Amino acid sequence: MIKFHNFCLCIFLLLLCAFTASGQTDGLGFYSHEVIQDRRTGLALGEDKPICFTGSFELSFEISFVPRQKNYFGYVVRIIQNEAQNIDILYDYDPRLGDKHFRVIYGDSYSGISFSIPGLGITDDWHTIHLKFDPAQKLLTITRDLETFTETVNFPVSPCYKVFFGANDYQNFRNADVPPMKIRNVRMKEDGVTRYIWRLNEEEGNVATDSLNKRPGMVTNPVWIRKMHRSWQALRHFNIKGPANVAFNREQGILYIISRDSLFSYTIPSGKIAPAAYTTGSQNLYNSYQSIYNPGTREIYTFSLDLKRVASLQVDSPAWSNYLEKPERSSGYGHFNKYLCGDTALYTFNGYGYFLYKSDVYHVPLPFVANHRCDSGSSTITPRYLAAAGADDHGLYIIGGYGNASGKQILNPRNLYDLNYFNPRDHTFKKIYELKKDSEEFVFANSLIIRKEDQAYFGLIFPKHKFNSELQMIKGSLTQPTFELVGDKIPFQFQDVDAYTDLFYSPAIKRFIAVTLYSPDDHSNTTVNIYSLYDPPFPIVSPSPPLSRVDKRLLLAIGCLTVLFMLGGIVAAANKKDQLQETEGVLPMEKVEKENTALALPPVQSAVYLFGDFQVFDAAGNDITKLFTPLLKELFLIILLYTVKWERGISAEKLKELLWFDKSPESARNNLAVNIAKLKNILDKIGYSEISKDTGYWKINTNDERLYVDYVAYLEVIRRQGETNRRSDMMQITDIIKRGGFLPTDEHEWLDPFKSGISDEIVDRFLRYTAIADIKEDAAFLVRVADYLYAFDPVNEDMMRLKCKALVYLGKHSLARSSFENFVREYRKLYGEDYQADFTKTIV
Repeated sequence: MIKFHNFCLCIFLLLLCAFTASGQTDGLGFYSHEVIQDRRTGLALGEDKPICFTGSFELSFEISFVPRQKNYFGYVVRIIQNEAQNIDILYDYDPRLGDKHFRVIYGDSYSGISFSIPGLGITDDWHTIHLKFDPAQKLLTITRDLETFTETVNFPVSPCYKVFFGANDYQNFRNADVPPMKIRNVRMKEDGVTRYIWRLNEEEGNVATDSLNKRPGMVTNPVWIRKMHRSWQALRHFNIKGPANVAFNREQGILYIISRDSLFSYTIPSGKIAPAAYTTGSQNLYNSYQSIYNPGTREIYTFSLDLKRVASLQVDSPAWSNYLEKPERSSGYGHFNKYLCGDTALYTFNGYGYFLYKSDVYHVPLPFVANHRCDSGSSTITPRYLAAAGADDHGLYIIGGYGNASGKQILNPRNLYDLNYFNPRDHTFKKIYELKKDSEEFVFANSLIIRKEDQAYFGLIFPKHKFNSELQMIKGSLTQPTFELVGDKIPFQFQDVDAYTDLFYSPAIKRFIAVTLYSPDDHSNTTVNIYSLYDPPFPIVSPSPPLSRVDKRLLLAIGCLTVLFMLGGIVAAANKKDQLQETEGVLPMEKVEKENTALALPPVQSAVYLFGDFQVFDAAGNDITKLFTPLLKELFLIILLYTVKWERGISAEKLKELLWFDKSPESARNNLAVNIAKLKNILDKIGYSEISKDTGYWKINTNDERLYVDYVAYLEVIRRQGETNRRSDMMQITDIIKRGGFLPTDEHEWLDPFKSGISDEIVDRFLRYTAIADIKEDAAFLVRVADYLYAFDPVNEDMMRLKCKALVYLGKHSLARSSFENFVREYRKLYGEDYQADFTKTIV
């Protein structure tokens, strides 16, 4: 009976995972026809050593197609049987097939199986494809979701397979036609028992991990979906003549760049940019003007703050309604906010120019008419610029900025953090809250993305006091004065009115788009940078998945459990089968997955990670990284590293010199005391650690074995190993450094000696090991080591040669060449010159 209850509990957990998996953001994306053949994506399973079965063979995977693409032709999967026969699923444009464009190929001939995928080209929904090869029944069965197709096929006895998704370069079966797709959760079964699972939930590297039998797949030119939710992707970088504006078509995912003589339409899904010269001649565009897209009329409005100068541009022509005049004083204010209130009115707010901050509200009715009347009025919010604005169905949210009550720049302006709501019906403002902030001062990019269903907003923040600044996305609450950092940072050159940045979102493609414009001096040229981040954006440190909000699906799972309790006899039989499998050395799938997952998970209770993303867990296993403001994080790192590395800690005077050098002695002392108190509270949550000054130096105690600090673990391994270079020693180090480089996103002068020392030590130690390792016997491990070491030294020639040679020994010639070419590009980027040796000399 106990086993029965345990079985039901496993079923419940599996149901729960299944219901929450619909929001999964893992998978492998494939570069397709938008890039040249050498850059297209491929996944190879069993290429170096074929996967063999004695019974029936099943392959299943989930697949999604990128919407709004012109070309979907290509091979979804190619299965090579006994090095001689190919079985393919490909997308074929043959119009005779109707909507059943997915064909199954057997050898050189079409099989009788073709099928469709609903929503292809319109949605990015996930679908499941399942193939079963049954030699005993001589039957090939293919299932797409719930639709099944069969065909009689003579399969060989005990076949072996190589499986290729997308592009491949294998012997006579090579292929470079790849549809724009994503795949995840690739599974292989033998006689109904799961043998391999590649979930494709990696974020970097060229290896796809098998969670059951540790049989890696190799990926060429990967697009890891999880990474696309955490790291902004640079899409375009170019220069155009004169000043520029931007506007966004959220329904189609098109970014418009408006210049003086042309409209540039950049379609995000396809990555194509189309310039079109104005049919009405050049426009008088100025740096202080802004633009917005009206989806109802398919027009772009370009205007000044006071709305005395307004022109509309038809995006399909493109033709201007009129020519803009040079701004006079009232029209020359920049960094203002805008609001398109349906199809009825256009509003502008805030702004800066002539050493003044503005808070006036301007609006004009739509559609525009010649000699239109512009209404203006004052507002109750503080004059400002560099605020962000975002609309819901009934009004406009405005947050943050920089200014003061007088509106005069000379009278002590400051950063502002209030959230206000503008009601267009009565033109009133309501203050919602004052944002709580304990970090570096910041201002906002021009727009907010409002997500009313979650009572949340997304915005980009940056410090305005730096030229080489960085944009950071935040997710904040519309009701509570809190926010969290999501995604990584975007470089941004900010020089007041010469620079501009904006944030957009397209629900059609489920991506955030960030744009930066930089047009210095006489505005004769503008540098345009475009970035994208997939929705939902991940926090800088990925939190543990929440289990509290299961709603109706939890009730459904409980209902399923009730039914299971009524099926005791069936379950008892299943238990006997599981016992028999264990006796024969075959574990049930749930048990194998659980054991492998347990082995792979690092400590998440009372744990501090410095390799890879900085991450901290409390005693209960909760991710509390967000409690560390930039200042608290740096204070914590200084004391921790000085304690661990030098075993003495750091003096108060040295701390004040590093962190508060610009403060008076009294102010520095007060700042240190306040932040030490905050740090003590966080250490209490971590548990088994404390901060003290017993010796006159500030120290953090890390001696309790229940506290895990990866840097401490790393030093212990190094000290214990001494100068030995055994493989087991190397594996202990790789388990620690596989998360990434040491504090890769932290840049402090005091930190440089730590980072360079660790990098040199790790690289030297592994290179000494590779000098004595047998590359033929240990090629796969050496490839993995090289991938980890690139985080510490991306242009190390010895590591590049090692990886290329190891890949060649594994039969991965195309991957070896790809690794070499990546190294050459990084080398040229870093040193500004070409790498001299060629690929042939490298692998000798």
